[in-house]
Amino acid sequence: MDLDVLERILDGREKPTNLSFELLKNITENFSVDREIGHGGFATVYKGVLPNGNVAVKRIRNSHSINEALFYREVDSLLNIEHKNVVRFLGFCASTDQTAIQIEGSKQHIYAEVRERLLCFEYISNGSLQKYLTDELRGLEWNTRYKIIRGICEGLHHLHKEKQIYHMDLKPDNILLDNDMVPKITDFGLSRLDEKSKTMSEERHGSLGYCAPEYLHKGKMSFKSDMYSLGIIIIELVTGGKEIRSDNNNVLRRWRHRWKKTGKETPLAYQQVAKCLEIGLLCHEIEPTKRPYIWHMIHVIREIEGANGKLSNAYEHAFGQVSSNAPWALLVSFGLLAPILSFFLFTFSRSLL
Repeated sequence: MDLDVLERILDGREKPTNLSFELLKNITENFSVDREIGHGGFATVYKGVLPNGNVAVKRIRNSHSINEALFYREVDSLLNIEHKNVVRFLGFCASTDQTAIQIEGSKQHIYAEVRERLLCFEYISNGSLQKYLTDELRGLEWNTRYKIIRGICEGLHHLHKEKQIYHMDLKPDNILLDNDMVPKITDFGLSRLDEKSKTMSEERHGSLGYCAPEYLHKGKMSFKSDMYSLGIIIIELVTGGKEIRSDNNNVLRRWRHRWKKTGKETPLAYQQVAKCLEIGLLCHEIEPTKRPYIWHMIHVIREIEGANGKLSNAYEHAFGQVSSNAPWALLVSFGLLAPILSFFLFTFSRSLL
């Protein structure tokens, strides 16, 4: 009966619900090593096999250290999230049992509480974004990278704007890709569950390189902290590395070299690369107040796709109108002058070939 319920949830015929521990144990072959597909700071993930598909079962380690109120709060958040760029939640298990343990050298027993806390999600077959990150000359084509950037932004927009949820640990390992390379955000907010067994600094240690300075050093979290992480991911998708390069034109040249070899060179793609570098750098600002919100990013992305080269409109929508009497001040203020000049140089150089 439990198996039928989970199959209906997976098919979309029922809503996520409480699942029995025995069911999750059975579909993962008693949480066998062969079914293990990943592990993080506080949980191990197993592949669960159903007659009509697969699921991912996240078994939380050290369940006794978990803040119960936070666990149910996170479950409540997961139950209310449904977006194409967020991993779909299928159910949870909160099982508590008693087991008898005989005292050595005695006929007496002590009774220990056995607590299991598990979360069940859709199974994403292509793994995480981490294994697809390469430099400009290899790996994923630009069109695929751009769609991934757009999808991550749309998923984060849903969490921030619609659900008021911080991710707290946004990084390539927590962005999964399906068979169509559609990105799906996972593990948002779950780092809070292990707060009893780890200090804040230990909890954040695994995300060095993506963690915002104010969160890493002071434990201060806000939507802008997620934006810092997003900026690093965007820069990685464009360049293959987390380091901030002083000469973005070199990145553009490398992409142009690749496009010329494959015959996929377009002015729109050139603009997309330049703009993604810009917004990645904006998100990377040390001062949180200087970073954009995710809804600003969505405006920029939509304007890139619909502006047909009118790059300034994206920033007017995102950061407010600027006087048209000072167009050059506008370009310099938002760092748009260099990409526009690069674009014209690109177009001019093509005409000479």
